Amino acid sequence: MTSSKSNNKEILTKQDIDFYQNNGYLVIEDVLNNNEVKELQKASLTLEEERNKLGGNDKLAVIMNVVFLHEAFMKIAFNKIMLGAAQQLIGKNLRLQHCKLNWKPKSIGAGEVKWHQDYPYFPHTNHDLLACMFLLDDANTQNGCMRMIPGSHKYGPIDHKDENGKFTGNATDNKPYKEDLKKENIADLEFKKGTMTIHHCCTLHASYPNITDTPRRGLVYQIAGGNNIQLGGNLHKARSIWLTGNDPEEVKFMDGTTLPLPRELTNVGGLEPSANWKTITEE
Repeated sequence: MTSSKSNNKEILTKQDIDFYQNNGYLVIEDVLNNNEVKELQKASLTLEEERNKLGGNDKLAVIMNVVFLHEAFMKIAFNKIMLGAAQQLIGKNLRLQHCKLNWKPKSIGAGEVKWHQDYPYFPHTNHDLLACMFLLDDANTQNGCMRMIPGSHKYGPIDHKDENGKFTGNATDNKPYKEDLKKENIADLEFKKGTMTIHHCCTLHASYPNITDTPRRGLVYQIAGGNNIQLGGNLHKARSIWLTGNDPEEVKFMDGTTLPLPRELTNVGGLEPSANWKTITEE
């Protein structure tokens, strides 16, 4: 595992990039200061009613499209460290695929997440797709921190369907990573609030249940390269938001070939971000 923070123009060092390419994840500590964390914690409390509807005190609540629910979440979508790191990893043109708040309740044994990849949830034309998660609470094995299998992104997409062909949300074929589990090739991401984790769309990850009397919250931004087009799964409202660069008006496939598109991706579905998002991001 590695963790870093750079004050230079480029956020990631060569060592950071090499680590990500070899392991499929990266950790950057102290991305958010105490005031930013407190602002996001306060914003999350405005969503408690939604959390109770989705998870209550018994299970993980996943609150989608939070950038449209509170300005604080939209503001962090344009965090310079997050976007700078993402540009170094998947290119200068970045689009928000979706965003969410993962909220593990303060309930004994609640919120365990089994091994899975992100890619099967929303397959794209290529793998320029990563998740950045900001820790709003200190994360450890007791309150349900994330776990990664280093290097598992190299296995490519793994089956997440049951014997009837129904999508389960969990990896159903453990053959590719069976040896990893046997050899305990697992990294537990125990870090302080304000830390940002990054992982590849094919990196196998999971999380422990929360067995403490305090919640564990993670703010997630799934970011796609500008010419990486979604092929299936749920289409989220946030996908209409461009984070950096320009719409290349093309699609890139796994083999690197590209195909021009007849119109801008932001027009697909006719979805528009909140009316004041430009004002928020220009502060």
